[in-house]
Amino acid sequence: MRRNLTTLAVTAGLLLGGVAAAAPATAVGAAAAQTVTATYDCGAFGVTDLTIQAEADNGVGSVRISTSGGLAPVDIPADSITATLRLERATGGTVAFSGTANEAAAAGEPVVIGPLTGAVSAGDSLDSYIPAAGSGEVSLSLNVLGTSNTCNAVTKQTPGPIVF
Repeated sequence: MRRNLTTLAVTAGLLLGGVAAAAPATAVGAAAAQTVTATYDCGAFGVTDLTIQAEADNGVGSVRISTSGGLAPVDIPADSITATLRLERATGGTVAFSGTANEAAAAGEPVVIGPLTGAVSAGDSLDSYIPAAGSGEVSLSLNVLGTSNTCNAVTKQTPGPIVF
């Protein structure tokens, strides 16, 4: 029971401000990094603004997601957060960026999630995926130390879509 309460607290902390932004590394020949924000509803964990940093290299897009602030409530081991972020193509359909990727973070330190990767094409224009009401689809799924949660975008990205 104690572990469940701890992982629930970790998940809540990460969703409502416990993820800090880190600039993605830019590889030689890679597209310039872009940063956008959108509002996500994470159910019982509340509504939060997410910052999405994106870049692409040779058909592989990568994103990092973060909230406006906060710190890890407990130690978070490296590569213990699994996430999938779905973004909508302007031409139709979605792209899923997935991975189990985070740096180790001691309690009280920022947590970085990503990079999450997905296949993109030159010219892809991607924006928040807002699932239809009652569809059962989600914009963002997270598993933090064994506790799962989902979030849905409620706004499109600002300043606009990510273009690869």
